[in-house]
Amino acid sequence: MFSNNRNILFKGIVLALCIISCVHLFFFPLFETNTNPNVIRTYLDLEQSLCVNDIRKKKPLKPGKCPENGIITVEQGGRLGNQIWEYTAVFALARETGLDPYIPRCIKLKLDSVFDKLSVPTLDEIGHCLVQRDFYVMTPEQSNIDYFLEAWNFTNQSVILPKYIMQPSLLLNWGQDIIHEFSIKKSLVEKSQKILHAAVKYVKTPVGTFIGVHVRRTDYISYVKRKYNSSTVDKSFFQSAMQLYESKFSNPIFIFVSDDAKWCWDNFNYKKNAYITGKHHSSSPGLDMTILANCNHTIYDYGTYGMWGAILAGGNAVHYSFKEEGPVFQTTALKNYRGR
Repeated sequence: MFSNNRNILFKGIVLALCIISCVHLFFFPLFETNTNPNVIRTYLDLEQSLCVNDIRKKKPLKPGKCPENGIITVEQGGRLGNQIWEYTAVFALARETGLDPYIPRCIKLKLDSVFDKLSVPTLDEIGHCLVQRDFYVMTPEQSNIDYFLEAWNFTNQSVILPKYIMQPSLLLNWGQDIIHEFSIKKSLVEKSQKILHAAVKYVKTPVGTFIGVHVRRTDYISYVKRKYNSSTVDKSFFQSAMQLYESKFSNPIFIFVSDDAKWCWDNFNYKKNAYITGKHHSSSPGLDMTILANCNHTIYDYGTYGMWGAILAGGNAVHYSFKEEGPVFQTTALKNYRGR
């Protein structure tokens, strides 16, 4: 009898422990701090999963109101040019879909070093809110706007866009709003203007038309070999593009920005109307982008950085096309970026 009572008591204790464990497992974690980076419970967890580096030590903003419907956000990838496209995709597709736009702080911090008063809020503003489980995660293979809009069809479903997303068609619908969004910091504009004035004095010609020239080498040498089984463009591409502008404008001044100033100097210092900024001034991605944006027209070989320099400049652009195996002239830098 005593043995039976002990067995019943033991089973009761085990059952009680199981119930307590289940209650703790299924209810209490919702209100605990998540220390497992692979578990996404809140939008703060989601934000960290979208960033390359650890941003959990960054102090979040004051909590805001939790979203009633779905949101649209994006994964961080690449450098400045890529992240401008990622921001642009969130900004424009929020308008296309009616979803609330949010970007990870890691992207915002990068863009804040160049641009003023970006309007899209960061995920930490809703970081305390529980994540809605119904997400449409766009893969790089699906990153076609028309395909996406057909696959996604209700505002309760949130969307995560892939890193490196680049949708030039968004510029056709929202171009002026997007350009207005990317207002460059006054301090960078002032520095770029001083450099352009220095260029005029250096080339000793009347003030004419500024042609921004972006030369991308370093990391692109291996990338072009891997992706296109080709080598980076040589000086003949830039010479052809410069000749085109020289035939269209009087007194053009070519303002070179590059990640390889020595290569530019070795190949173009002979031209009296060329100014290699990296040989005369310290540079940064933000300053070089501002210099391109403050020129009238653009030459760039390839890459999202040079592309955005051309878009922000707003004039004509000449870029290299691997499909055409040569230079492509565009009459409006804001449009016609399809089929790259």
